[in-house]
Amino acid sequence: MRRAHLKALPPETPIYAQGDHVDGLYVVLEGIVKEITVMEGCLRFVRLSGPGEALGIGELFSEPVHAMSAVTLRPTRLAHFEHDALHKIFTEHPSALLWLMQQFSARLWGLRTALVETVYVESATRLTRKLVEVAERFGERTPQGILIDLKLSREEWAALVGIAPETVSRVLHDLERRGWVALEGRKILLIAEEKLRLI
Repeated sequence: MRRAHLKALPPETPIYAQGDHVDGLYVVLEGIVKEITVMEGCLRFVRLSGPGEALGIGELFSEPVHAMSAVTLRPTRLAHFEHDALHKIFTEHPSALLWLMQQFSARLWGLRTALVETVYVESATRLTRKLVEVAERFGERTPQGILIDLKLSREEWAALVGIAPETVSRVLHDLERRGWVALEGRKILLIAEEKLRLI
């Protein structure tokens, strides 16, 4: 980390904006970061990144500007590596380049999986799977269940899964009617975790 610039940011703090010049690579040390893409005035894509994950990896060697905006969701610590520092690290520590390739490969695998599910898996199932995944990664286990408190809007959940916001609202209220989740504003409590996993 001696070549990195360390940053500690409060929640809801922009890290970079879509269209900003790419000035290196960010690695999340603590916290959660939301990455979003807006096209033609509409939210099109959302990704959540946590500790150990890199931000801006897709544009690092290919694009001069960021294709996504990045915003903290919780108190977050980041390591920022500028281009010159990265080149020195890759030269001195080839394993770091392998780590970066693994990060990029994981992103591609995630995109491929999402594309396949978009074609072959119904919307309600995809949203339920995403709820369980996000709960496992970022949820807080309570006596009542697993609490997802990321303050994501219905539009952001829709972009995260690749469905319409209206479908998000319909599926969430159906799950609430069954008693499997509880909704409070933007908080989602997973009550029947095992049942949700079977959908």
